Amino acid sequence: MTPPAPLTPTRIAADVAELLAALGLRTVFSTIDDAFPALADTLARHQVRLVGGRNEAAAAAMAVTYARTGHQPALLLLEQPHGWAAAVPGLNLIDYGDIPLLVLSPEVHSGDLAASPASTLHLPDKQQVSVMITRAARTAQDHHRPVLLRTGPNAAAADESPKAPTPDATALKDLSALLLKAHRPIFIAGRGAASAAAPLERLAEQAGALLATTLGGHGMFSSNPWNIGIAGTLASPETAELLGAADLVVAWGCTLDTWTTRRGTLLSPQARLAQIDINPAALGLHHRIDLGVAGDTRHTAEALLPALPEQRTGYRSATMRQRVLSRQSRTYEAVPGRIDPRSFFLLLDALLPAERTLVVEQGTAMGPAVSHLRIPDAAGFCLVPAPGLGLAGGIGAALARPDRLAVTVLDAGSALMAVERETAAGLGAPLLIVVCDESAEHAPAGDLIAGWTSAVVRCPADMTAVSAWLGGPRNHPLLLHAKVTRMDWWLAELAATCRPEGTR
Repeated sequence: MTPPAPLTPTRIAADVAELLAALGLRTVFSTIDDAFPALADTLARHQVRLVGGRNEAAAAAMAVTYARTGHQPALLLLEQPHGWAAAVPGLNLIDYGDIPLLVLSPEVHSGDLAASPASTLHLPDKQQVSVMITRAARTAQDHHRPVLLRTGPNAAAADESPKAPTPDATALKDLSALLLKAHRPIFIAGRGAASAAAPLERLAEQAGALLATTLGGHGMFSSNPWNIGIAGTLASPETAELLGAADLVVAWGCTLDTWTTRRGTLLSPQARLAQIDINPAALGLHHRIDLGVAGDTRHTAEALLPALPEQRTGYRSATMRQRVLSRQSRTYEAVPGRIDPRSFFLLLDALLPAERTLVVEQGTAMGPAVSHLRIPDAAGFCLVPAPGLGLAGGIGAALARPDRLAVTVLDAGSALMAVERETAAGLGAPLLIVVCDESAEHAPAGDLIAGWTSAVVRCPADMTAVSAWLGGPRNHPLLLHAKVTRMDWWLAELAATCRPEGTR
């Protein structure tokens, strides 16, 4: 008798392709191996697309960004026993927001799961495949978090996500009292408050509060006229001044770490600070607080609305409205053959369509890009924390939202490290890759990544290449190699600030 085929992630995906389609999983990400073509054909028969990464980290980055920006579930197949460990650089993006991701992987060792925010389920045998896949997919979608389904014979089962704590009635009363007393309140929302944007805007209106976000929450209040932008290292001088004058700061789903508070210098020592987080251990973890509320941000905001029956003026005076709405254009000095990165991104912002997704790899280029490229909403932004994976993240965003132009911003060194060049070239979706290059060593853009449509930008006149590409079918990537002036002003700030844990 022929022994049964081993219970591998690839074999499972092939056997349940119809079920995956029925569950709404339309895109599967994996690494390219010998079984890839056969699996792609099997999935395609059920209108499920297979996208291949050159390694586990790149495949993970594409899958996570796809789920993050598209708010739709994705499946990641990790075939090798240590695939989870190899995928960690890409999986680190799950710390930056709600990710409805399902991961199929062989046995994962306990050390590989350290600090993982994923729920884990164990697939014991072939008879349980359909039931467990359905359960895992629904958990990922309902809780908007990654679920790891382990296929190894020795993996122990693990508990699913714990329920969110219910806000304490006394803490809610104390928080409402702080809001009623405040004259200059500001809300700072992180990715942990992604599902609470609407009630937070209503609560801020009742309390007379201005709205700000962490880097990870960037875009959450883009359309609100009282949004003052990003708090922290990337805060504009105007935003920093307003935060420093606040007498109450309420942090929603963010940890107020050194990145968000500019090493503790951004907020007044006299200001009262409150923090709401689903994780009780996060309360007061990085910064002193006067009040901590353990609970879901949406439910907490909704519970507070009845406590503020009358709309307060607070920080929302007529003078303040004009100040927040005003956007002064600035020019920056350039040098021959170089364009200031701030001027470059301001020019690019004016050319690009409003419907866009910005994917920024952590590095020197992210400061001016995030500060000067507008986004339509929180789903329009994704920070990739691992070097070399920004291009993979851009591919995931372009696949998830073909109705939006995906813009990926990289440093020159990261462009040379990118492993997904062929995938991007054959994408057939709108993708603009921006490479910011401060050095005089790198070759022209066409040599950086051969075979792509590319242009070098040294002055504003060179931006016509963008206009020409935007006016065409946009069915292939465009690489902009921006020869920018040195960003010493930003590097100094970046070097003085620790890793952005508070981007949540």
